[in-house]
Amino acid sequence: MELFKPFSKAALVKALACGSALLMLAACAQSQRALEEESQSSRGLPVFRMNLGTEPPDLDPVKISDLTSFTVIQNLMRGLTYYDKGLKPQPAVAERWDRSADGMRYVFYLRPNARWSDGKPVTAGQFVDAWQRALTPETAADYAFFLYEIKNAKAYYEGTLKDFSKVGVRALNDQTLVVELERPTPFFLDLLAAPIALPFRKDLYARYGERYTEAGHFAANGPYRLAAWAHDDYIRLTPNPYYYGEKPAVAVKMVMVNDTNTSTVMYENNELDFIETTTSIASFDVRRLRKSPDAHVNRIHRINYFGFNLKKPPFDDVRVRKAFAMALDRNYYPKLLQSGQKPIKSWISPGLVGYNDSVGLAYNPEKARQLLAEAGYPDGKGFPDVTLAYRTLYDIQKEAEIAQYLWKKNLNVDVRLQNMEWKVYLSQLRQDASNLYMMGWFVDYPDADSYMSMMIGDSGNNYTGWKSERYDSLVSQAVVTLDADKRQKLYDDAQRILLEKDAVMVPTYQAEKTWLLKPWVKGLEINALNLISLDHLKINRKQ
Repeated sequence: MELFKPFSKAALVKALACGSALLMLAACAQSQRALEEESQSSRGLPVFRMNLGTEPPDLDPVKISDLTSFTVIQNLMRGLTYYDKGLKPQPAVAERWDRSADGMRYVFYLRPNARWSDGKPVTAGQFVDAWQRALTPETAADYAFFLYEIKNAKAYYEGTLKDFSKVGVRALNDQTLVVELERPTPFFLDLLAAPIALPFRKDLYARYGERYTEAGHFAANGPYRLAAWAHDDYIRLTPNPYYYGEKPAVAVKMVMVNDTNTSTVMYENNELDFIETTTSIASFDVRRLRKSPDAHVNRIHRINYFGFNLKKPPFDDVRVRKAFAMALDRNYYPKLLQSGQKPIKSWISPGLVGYNDSVGLAYNPEKARQLLAEAGYPDGKGFPDVTLAYRTLYDIQKEAEIAQYLWKKNLNVDVRLQNMEWKVYLSQLRQDASNLYMMGWFVDYPDADSYMSMMIGDSGNNYTGWKSERYDSLVSQAVVTLDADKRQKLYDDAQRILLEKDAVMVPTYQAEKTWLLKPWVKGLEINALNLISLDHLKINRKQ
């Protein structure tokens, strides 16, 4: 755990403009470590090497709420549906389905050849088991609310219904699953591609308990199997011999190198085949690397934001929250980080119904100082100790330092910075979030609801302690509103409560992804949801 002193503007610009020679030396040392040779694998396949950046907090699908874990699990597992390149849900374990005319009932027909990596069949009952587990409060599934569209699912989760047989999901037989909904939900098939909706092996959990996700215990039903998991070092995937679709032509090694300078040097030394800005490329290096013939760039549905814990002072006072929001000049991020950041006040990204660049609190340092004075802290005097918590990562640290500088400059308040390893950070957010924290949100499905439902009162990803019945109602209405103009109005009203009236969070920018891929690799797919598909990889290092 490390604390940082406030940066002066000059020091901040200097820190962002250059890399560290010591880190480059560390990267050279890293290159001497025993990465597997390209041709090594248990099946004699070439190995695709990428960087996760950190240890996945969990590979239990019902507990996953972070991108690192999802990057691994989406290549190990398949649900009833799966996204195509155009972000449309396509048949996966369900080879087809019927939907009632009113959109309230689905019948899914599972592939008879869908099998787990140990050869056992994937059954409809395993989906029922998974969803019951997810909706059991003791499981503490952050994404349980994804299943609330199912009839009586929310009542079961909240304990007002004790009999799970009355929840709208049942297996008619091993290959037929029936699902009844509370209301017509246009994106219900999208939700079924999420980790929370994946099937579950009760027999493995009964045998191994929480360790059922370890290599040697874990059964996958997707294109890859979990061949090895050396914690805090690497994960190795090999093709699942029982996968119903086309078998992968490569093995995969996912290393866990937290330092972006090191991972970039590893790529340049041909020790990695793929790096990207989320985990492996520092912001200051993006401009240089974009000139590479290996470079690719695409905009993604991700917004970075600052969240306030409303249960802790001084952010239990809305005037302080508004002051911090208005003291933040979002234009600093693209200017100093220079890696494609697009300043944003809205909590919905461009391209989705609900985006509105007029909502949110704009930069207004004079008004910010006035609000802080009204809250009892004129010119920052008497302001209590405040800690901004964030994930240990170079770029995230720089973003924190920018905010720290702006709050000092515009409000004359000192904000301490506290970085944490990713798994520890997530645990702290869930148990007792810092009074100020920084996160990024990747949408889970291509709809504004993925942003808006994240902040409803009973969402496992809402760490603010805030709940608004009016906000929840507006978001709920928007789900079933097909008219785009009416839906826009509902989201505008909801965002003004979230971002302006209650000032619960402060969106900062929409991200742009830069990634580098070696010319000998073909078939890597990355979409606007930042999903990295390794299904169709081909490697020919002789070219």
